[in-house]
Amino acid sequence: MSEIILNSQAYKHNLDIISAHIGSRDKIAVVLKDNAYGHGLAQMSDLSQQYGIKNAFVKNYAEAISVKDKFTSITALYGRAQGVIPPNVAMVINRKEDITCLPPHTNVELKVNAGMNRNGIESDEIETFIRLILEQKLNLIGVFSHNGYGDDLDDEFHNTQKHFEQIKASTKDLSQKYGFPLPRFHSLNSSAAIRTAMNGTIDDDLVRMGIAIYGYLDTQFQNPLSSKLQKVASLWADKISQRTLKKGARIGYSGCSVLESDAIVSTYDIGYGDGLLRIDKGLQILTQKGYPILPRSSMDCFSCLCDEERICVFDDVSQLAKAFNTISYEILVRLSPFIKRTII
Repeated sequence: MSEIILNSQAYKHNLDIISAHIGSRDKIAVVLKDNAYGHGLAQMSDLSQQYGIKNAFVKNYAEAISVKDKFTSITALYGRAQGVIPPNVAMVINRKEDITCLPPHTNVELKVNAGMNRNGIESDEIETFIRLILEQKLNLIGVFSHNGYGDDLDDEFHNTQKHFEQIKASTKDLSQKYGFPLPRFHSLNSSAAIRTAMNGTIDDDLVRMGIAIYGYLDTQFQNPLSSKLQKVASLWADKISQRTLKKGARIGYSGCSVLESDAIVSTYDIGYGDGLLRIDKGLQILTQKGYPILPRSSMDCFSCLCDEERICVFDDVSQLAKAFNTISYEILVRLSPFIKRTII
């Protein structure tokens, strides 16, 4: 049975060096959205809880409910509630309709656009939205943004941070004007938080650590953490069948692979139906030990020049991401939730 092995010591190591770098363990909020970037929400929330993490961000209400007993505060970044909202779960406000559909006393976080121009209200709408939140008797626990320029070397990163400082100042003034408790502020993802900490103290109340806690941090700037992070997940597959074939034998759909010499060819139990991107003709993909995976891969299996009973497909998706001209996030987040996950 195919399996994702999760290295608990690597995860602890990553949290240790991140908290040391930013100067605080309490400021770390783990991003567990989309099944914890494919690693497994149940497993990664357990490891986060064991480490002492208090704050988590997930994709939606369903993910929030599944981890509601593990964190002091959970924020569902997208969508609406499909049932009762626990007192430790907050919903995100992106537009007025998000306010009117919520029952009184629901915890909410207000997202404000600081320059990415993707989600959130505009900064000149903050007072209007806060008044509506108060009129609806909702609990405003956070005001946040997303700096989408943390990886980049141009001025937009700093411009965005300046904009968020203005957003914080406006919110603080409104807190005094309307008498509501000061909400928490956060705008930094993995790369942005690490970059900010390199140049001084992080002023936000939280930092949303996503891809870095899983062991990946690809940035355009030199930083002290990328080379020290350890990959948490490795993907393993078990042998389905094995055969010895002659030179010239064709393998798979359309006989896409043609053997250049006599070889042992085995098939293994993971394919694009399990979220592993389809390996087609022209792609040279190797397993962790360097065994060639033969195109074309199938929905439920792939062929490989190998005779081992169990193989590690990858313990680092960086090269796989390069081969598919994408990012590590996409490779990881596609992994099926039906693949067994095991913590070691």
